[in-house]
Amino acid sequence: MIFEVEVCIIGLGFSAVPLIRELQRTGTEFKIISDETNSVWDGLSKSNRLDFDLVSSYLTSFYSFDLVKNFVEDYYPTSKQFYGMHQRWRKVYENQIIRDRVTRIDNFKDHSLIFTKSGQTLKAKHTICSTGFSRAVHATINEIDYSVSNKTFVFDTMGDSVNLIISKLIPNNNKIIIRTNGFNARDKVVPGVGTIYTLDQLEGHNFRYMSHEHYGSVIYGLPLGSKKPILMGDQFPVTVRDDSYITSKSRPASGTIAIKYWPIDQYADKFANNLEESISAGYVLNDIAMWLHTGKVIVVPKDTPINFENQTITYAGIERTFHQYIKGDVEQPRLPEIMMDGNTPYRYHYRDNFMGVIPRKLNNVYLIGYTRPYTGGLANIIEMQGLLVHKMITQSEFHQKINHNLDERIVAYNNHYYGTTKPRSSDHLVYFGFYTDDLARLIGIDYQPSEITSIKDLIFYYAFPNNALKYRMKGEYAVDGVENLIEKINQIYSNFIGVFAFYWKTSMMNSVELNEILEQLSRQNFNDMRYKEPYTKFLENYIQVYRRVKNTTVDQTDDGEWGLMVKKASETRDRIVQDFKESGDDRPDKDLVDFLIDKILLIKSLMSYEGESVNDSSKLKIPSGKVEAEDLQFLLSLSRPKDYELMYLKP
Repeated sequence: MIFEVEVCIIGLGFSAVPLIRELQRTGTEFKIISDETNSVWDGLSKSNRLDFDLVSSYLTSFYSFDLVKNFVEDYYPTSKQFYGMHQRWRKVYENQIIRDRVTRIDNFKDHSLIFTKSGQTLKAKHTICSTGFSRAVHATINEIDYSVSNKTFVFDTMGDSVNLIISKLIPNNNKIIIRTNGFNARDKVVPGVGTIYTLDQLEGHNFRYMSHEHYGSVIYGLPLGSKKPILMGDQFPVTVRDDSYITSKSRPASGTIAIKYWPIDQYADKFANNLEESISAGYVLNDIAMWLHTGKVIVVPKDTPINFENQTITYAGIERTFHQYIKGDVEQPRLPEIMMDGNTPYRYHYRDNFMGVIPRKLNNVYLIGYTRPYTGGLANIIEMQGLLVHKMITQSEFHQKINHNLDERIVAYNNHYYGTTKPRSSDHLVYFGFYTDDLARLIGIDYQPSEITSIKDLIFYYAFPNNALKYRMKGEYAVDGVENLIEKINQIYSNFIGVFAFYWKTSMMNSVELNEILEQLSRQNFNDMRYKEPYTKFLENYIQVYRRVKNTTVDQTDDGEWGLMVKKASETRDRIVQDFKESGDDRPDKDLVDFLIDKILLIKSLMSYEGESVNDSSKLKIPSGKVEAEDLQFLLSLSRPKDYELMYLKP
């Protein structure tokens, strides 16, 4: 017997919830087929490894319809809190789940046949896959023995999962060798003007429309190779990943990977007074820059000789035995077998899907949850994907609009975000605020810069991060309470005036002036090595507290061999830092507030103005007598940003 249904959702996990919520709202018939609990998070729970905090902030890890009820402050939730949210939503829909496993999907022009392990067959007009990813490193997290001490571990990859593993091996005096082609590391909390930002709330995404080039030049601060060798990449050049392959117009480009970590100074400021409780809750220090600074980790070239049979690695003329080798792998969607027209196997390639959601070669099949964020923002990505798919299912005119030129849209999207770069295993990683605004514009729930009338709304458009909640204040997908939620967020982050002022001020500088100013700032946003040495004593205390929490005892041993390897790995750092000290070229540092204060004061004076617009070309209301000509020109230009048009969003 074949059961017919309008919508079939395969997999009830984190990714499916926003779509299901909208289908219920519109009374759209749907069925959910989901195997027993076997997600990555279920596995971590069963292994008792939910003992860490997330790399995405609260505002980007939870849905907007949860945030309106529960938001008090922005922070990094623990894995237990995040998994608790999964379980709560699972209970909401558990009575609507068909407990079975999909073994195959046969896709045809106007329907799909869905076959299950138990022998059921469903015929669905629309089919959604939200089955998540699989990765070998997840098994490593669940199975690795963190109780060992004084051992050497070799990693041939570096990412957030690996950084988590390293953070739990370090306190037991284990030695870590990362054998890789470099990586992009980012502080996940950043001191700003009057507040501390979580990384993903600092990004001011819509400033890309003013200039992709300028946005890319300032978003990550001081570039490598400046006169001041203060960045991790300058001191440890083997950590620098070669991104010269990137040819896209977008900056940051899609397909790049970042590691997000607690910088030790910010970790100490937040947790030092209740360190034991914080570690127990899962807030673990994972400052890769500090590990390099103190020689607890070394990074070596990818071609460093290794003998797997003897379990040895050779570096600095030393052949060292290692205890365990952890190999990296790529995320693979856990899709069931899919047959086009019932006989041709479908092969998944991320770039063959528009926005990672709508496959070019399939009909009315949608993929949710297979797009991941570069920094933070997974919940935002998923929520917006759910809205896109809901509109594709329920509004035939929109469905036709997207599908009639789907191939052209995919080509234009790929050209913008990947350029001529060949497909890579990390193509599914996107800059979340670019992605969410693209989807909002596609769906028609975005804000138009040309329609902005007040300075306050201008700051909201450009500096307020593109969280999904930003697009749910009004329109067809509005969520009650979002307006109040936005006001709470603005209070915490001072209306993001500091972010707006930074992009405003730096946009008026050429590249030479910009780099000179960035060099002088007393704090770089990411990987500033000046904030490591003062916290060595805190690190010693942290390690002792960690051992006490985990009830471990570690024998202290002399390891001259390791010392020689660290010396080799630190040669560049030791040389350039000494040369810089002797050069006498160290100019006084400039505080970020001092740099931005003129723009901050001007912005505050303009925010309450309710007079007339300045001219017919812009609806923006500015008291022109208070603003110098150059500043006025900049503010007016924000109404019609030069890089706003995107070919893949056109009808």
